[in-house]
Amino acid sequence: MSYTKGIMSRPTLKSNDKKIHARVRLFFTGFTMGLVDLIPGVSGGTIAFLFGIYDELLYSIKVMSGQVPRLLLQGKFRAAYQAIPFSFLLPLVLGIALAIFSLVQIVTFFLENYPVQVWAVFFGLVVGSVLVVSKRVALWNVNRWLLLFAGFLLTYLVLGLPVMNTEATPLVLFVTGAIAILAMILPGISGSLIMVILGQYEAVIGAVAERNIMKMFFFASGAILGLALFARLLSWLLRNYHSAVIAFLIGVMIGSLRRIWPWQTEQADGTVMNMLPAFDASLLSALILAVGGFVIVWRLEKIGIAREHNEDIETKEYAREVRAQHN
Repeated sequence: MSYTKGIMSRPTLKSNDKKIHARVRLFFTGFTMGLVDLIPGVSGGTIAFLFGIYDELLYSIKVMSGQVPRLLLQGKFRAAYQAIPFSFLLPLVLGIALAIFSLVQIVTFFLENYPVQVWAVFFGLVVGSVLVVSKRVALWNVNRWLLLFAGFLLTYLVLGLPVMNTEATPLVLFVTGAIAILAMILPGISGSLIMVILGQYEAVIGAVAERNIMKMFFFASGAILGLALFARLLSWLLRNYHSAVIAFLIGVMIGSLRRIWPWQTEQADGTVMNMLPAFDASLLSALILAVGGFVIVWRLEKIGIAREHNEDIETKEYAREVRAQHN
């Protein structure tokens, strides 16, 4: 689905089976988004894009951060309740929350014990995402290639910065949440990766694993503010400068490969240096997993294309029914 196609253009699902299928799919999408947001490397926004729900996500964030609070302040509680897109947000948020709280320790275990294999999967995912997202640019011209290079260079340089060592105070967690959520919603750059650079990844992941309510509260408060401010700007940019924004984000995705390279060593100053792999059994397993990650993205794109085709058919059928009812 294209960025310019909004949620309001979709037909109403005409059967309970379709509604259940749509909600199960949203739950699975949310679960996948929550999983990848735990890993420093892949963005939940990329998954939302590949699963074809990115428009709905931005639309829902705009409603929750703009229309709903405005109605509440006006005392229109019933209208505010009716404006909330429960059918979209509820299964999606439940999936995200379940993934984060149930898999945080598993992900941490695999990152600590099988880092090469984990990074290989996500390296393949990002490479596949670059190819998929690049198809969304209708025409590549000099300006868009320059934007791609700018996104690549900016990300590459930022990811080369040494990791900060900052105490996880409430203010630091709040600011981290506000910045990290911007990356999480963007297709291409990982919010977890931003937390690594800010030196707060272990603090935030630890807070989730330990159910530290206060730390999670300050981080989530920053994330909510960041979402409210950024979603509207991103929606406006995509509506008015779609191909330019996508070109820049592709560059960001390519630049993020610096941090996702499976063979790394951390220097004394906190910077990460990429190395060439040794020719051993781990290399073969990493290559297989990287190809597997690439294939996953390729299959997701095919599923998304099929979904768009089916929705177009449903839209036409729905339009015919409406016309028949009025004739």
